[in-house]
Formats: sequence, structure tokens, C-alpha cells
Amino acid sequence: MPRLPRALAALLTCLALALPGLPAVAQDNPIIARMTEFTAAYNAGDAAAIAAIYSPDGVILPPGQPAIQGREAIAAHYAQAFAAGAGDLQFRVIEIIAYEARAVEFGETIVTLGDQRILGRYMHYWEAIGDEILLARDMYQVLSVQTP
Repeated sequence: MPRLPRALAALLTCLALALPGLPAVAQDNPIIARMTEFTAAYNAGDAAAIAAIYSPDGVILPPGQPAIQGREAIAAHYAQAFAAGAGDLQFRVIEIIAYEARAVEFGETIVTLGDQRILGRYMHYWEAIGDEILLARDMYQVLSVQTP
């Protein structure tokens, strides 16, 4: 078995510190590392770097919209969001459940869009492909929109 799937299997279930009485997700967790890369690319407005974190046939399932499939369409989706003023992404992992070469991650986000602050929740499905961990499915919902 390749090194990365074994690393994912070792994660089993990790939970964030923000939930009382539950163990923290290790900071050296490979999914946390990928989310940190994702956040850096998002905050730099780099749609191509974000798309490269997705698997070649990755899918985003945005609320109330058709599915967005493939790296090219995903890059276009993020480029459009950046053109509209999206930025300052912050994330908090709530839980990671890992299986052999796959993992499901649940978390919350804060994004700014102009003068709005958008609070959201997401679910990511990750796959170990070769020696990379790639985002295969990305589903999110908007919890609230705050304006000053």
C-alpha cells in the first residue's frame, strides 16, 4: 500500500479542539496541510492553484446551482468569485473521518465578499491519488451573511 493511503487510514477519526471534550485534529494532518494550501491560494486570488488541489474530475456542489466539474470549470468558478471581490478565507475543521485512501472532512468557513462576511459550512471528500491527496467532491452551504 502506498505511503499516503496508510497515512490517511491512520487518521481514522480526528475532531477539532473547538468542540468541548473532543481531541484536536493534528496540525501535521495531510488534509489540514491541503486546506492550508487551499486557503493561501484563495487569499492570493489564485484560481489555478486552487483547481490543482482538486482531482482532475473533481466536483463542486454549490448551493442552488448546477454541479461544477473538472479543474478548468473549477478554476473558472473561483476566478469569477475573485472578480466579484471574494477573499479573506478562514477555515475551521470540525471533523475528519478517514478510510484507506479516502477521507471526509467537515468544517466551517468565513469569507468576505465586498463588505459582507459570509459564514458557511462545508463537506469535502478527499482521495489519495498516486502520492497526492486531492479534493474530489466539495459541497458547501451558506449559514449566514453579515453586513456591517
